[in-house]
Formats: sequence, structure tokens, C-alpha cells
Amino acid sequence: MTISNFTRLTGLLLVAGFFYSCGTSQVNIDELLANNNYQQAMEEIDSRLSEDPNQPQLYIQRAQINAALAKDADPEQRAEFYTDISNDFESAIEYDADQAQSSTIDSLRQQYWKDEHNAGLQVSDNTSISNRYTQAQIHFRNALILRNDAISTYRNLSVTQFNLGNIDDAINSLETALSYAEDPSADLYENLGYLYLEIGNPSEAAQYYELANTDISEDLNLAFGLVNAYISNGDSESAIDILEPLVEENPDNADLRNVYGTQLYEITSQILQDLKTAYNNNNSTLAEQIMLEAEGMGESAEEQLIEAFKRDTSNVEYLESLAVFYNNLSAQYLSLQDLASDEDKEAMRNKAFTLIDFAIDYYERLINIDPNNQEYTNRLDVLNQLKERQTSSSN
Repeated sequence: MTISNFTRLTGLLLVAGFFYSCGTSQVNIDELLANNNYQQAMEEIDSRLSEDPNQPQLYIQRAQINAALAKDADPEQRAEFYTDISNDFESAIEYDADQAQSSTIDSLRQQYWKDEHNAGLQVSDNTSISNRYTQAQIHFRNALILRNDAISTYRNLSVTQFNLGNIDDAINSLETALSYAEDPSADLYENLGYLYLEIGNPSEAAQYYELANTDISEDLNLAFGLVNAYISNGDSESAIDILEPLVEENPDNADLRNVYGTQLYEITSQILQDLKTAYNNNNSTLAEQIMLEAEGMGESAEEQLIEAFKRDTSNVEYLESLAVFYNNLSAQYLSLQDLASDEDKEAMRNKAFTLIDFAIDYYERLINIDPNNQEYTNRLDVLNQLKERQTSSSN
């Protein structure tokens, strides 16, 4: 009886001793990490996870090892490390990481992302680096492996891609940012509008500018972007709807007046096309109404272009706008002569040659500024020939 109890007790002691011995033989991973013995630590973690994958803390420790290895690697070589880090964080979460472990994961992910994101900013701002945008792009892409919802990183990546001439990639980056944004900022839409204008897609550009939903009177960059989108899309009326109140609020802004004047001319041109239709249909009453509308719109366009030039007489663009305006409008009136009713022909002709006189004057000014500009010279020659013919026919 005594021997039997002793035997059972000895067995229990042996079992307890077995478990104790196993525990003390394990390598201390924290000590390995503290001594930067990453290879041995990684091997130990892999071994333990192969036996029991349900150990969230080991995934976190392995992620920390990969973060240390990534820090010592060149930026171009970090993507694989960051992918492993991200995967380990996800595995830890899948294996029911507790609250403390989850907080550690969030903190580490934020830290690693921030380091790469800020490295991208520093490189992109350093003008002494010849390939700064290429290097910055690498950092931003690394950062997005760690946080694929980082809107600020997508936006900065888009800037580097734009500066590298990769506009399609820049658009993709911003649209990805947009997909993660719960309440997208106006400038995110504005930047997308600008990029779509750059690739020649004014319809898409206009949609994004409109989505910015900003008081354009307070944001001239947005206003100009939207106006440019409408103009590129051939929608002069929508452009004018924006330009008219802006000119009233900013009467000394010559750029606004110049663009406004050119768009008023586009409307004038459209009205004159309607006048052709009315003449072809022998609708003299409608033609008279349209003629008055065209003259009024043309005068408004002329007024805005002149006001722009008055505010900056050294601006060749404003001078050229006036020359082109008078030239093109005179050509349209000349083209209407044969269609006009007999009582309108003389008025139409007189209007055309009055405009030609103004066009000649402004092209002469342009040639004085740029005497080697063949386009100006050719246009002036044509105008003078028309003027000579008109003088000859009058005699």
C-alpha cells in the first residue's frame, strides 16, 4: 500500500518535471530581439508557429523583425519586408489578438507607415536629389503596403507620378484615395479635374470640378479649372455662367475678362450660325431678331477683351485676343453677305470691313512686338488684300 502511493506520487513528479524542463529549454525571443539576433529569432518563431499557429504575439514579433530588416535595406528592397509585416499583422488579428496586442499592431503599423511616408516627403522636397520623384515614389508605394487606406500617401504619390509624367498613374492614385475617403475634400476632386483636363478628357474633368461643390467665388483655381473644362468641352454657356459673376466680383482681374470675352465671342459665333439658318429659310423676321442678338453679344465680347487689355497693355495674349476676335468676326460677317437679304447686305458688308480695320490695327501692333512671327504677317497680308479689294470695288 505504501509502495503503491509512493509510485503514483513519483509519476506525478516526473510529469511535472517534464513540463518544467520543456519550458525552460525554449529560447527567449525577446532576448534575441534585444541583441539584434534576428535570424535566430525568426527561426525560433517559425518553428513555434509551425507547431501551433494560434499565437498572435509571435506574429507581432516576427513583424517587428521584418521592420528592423526593412530599415537596414535600401528603399527599393523593402516591399517584400513590408508585405510580410502586413501579412503577420493580419494573421495576429485572425488568431484573435487581445486588446493590448491589437493596440500594439495599430501603433506599429502607424509607426512604420509614417516613417516611409515622411521619407517620401523629405526626398520629394530635396531639390539636390536628381531623381527625387522616382525615389519619393518608392517610399510612398512602400508606405501604402503598410496602410493601403492612407489617403495622404495616395495624394503625395499622385504628385510624384504627375511630376514624372505618368498622369494616368496619378489619376489612378487619386481615384483610389477617393474610394477610401468617407468625406472627400474639395481639393481631391479639384486635383482629379485638373488631371483629366491634362489628358484631354474635359467631360470627366468637369464632373470632378462640379463634385468639389465649393463656392467658386472663393476659389479662383477651382473656378478656372471648371471654366477650362467647360471650354475644352465646347460648353461656352456653362463657362459664361461662371465667368459673369466672377468678373463682377473681380473687375480688375484681366485674365477673367479676357477669358470671358473669348467665350462671349464663341456665343456670338453660334448666334451667327443661327442667322445663316434663318437666311436659308427665308425667315426675315427671325433673321432680324438674331442679328440684333449677335450684335449685342459681339459688343459685350469686344468690351471685355478691351477691358482686359486696358488693365495690362504689355500683355501680348490680350492684344492677340483682340486681333483674333476682330479677324474672326469680320470673316463671319463676310460669309453672311451672299445669304443676307438685299436690305441687309450693305450693313453686313460695312460691319465686316469696320471689323477688318480693327483687326489690321491690332495685327500691326503684334508685328511691332514680334516682327518675325510669320503667322501675324500672313494674317495681316490677307486682311490688307481684303481691304484693297473693298476699296477697289467701292471706286
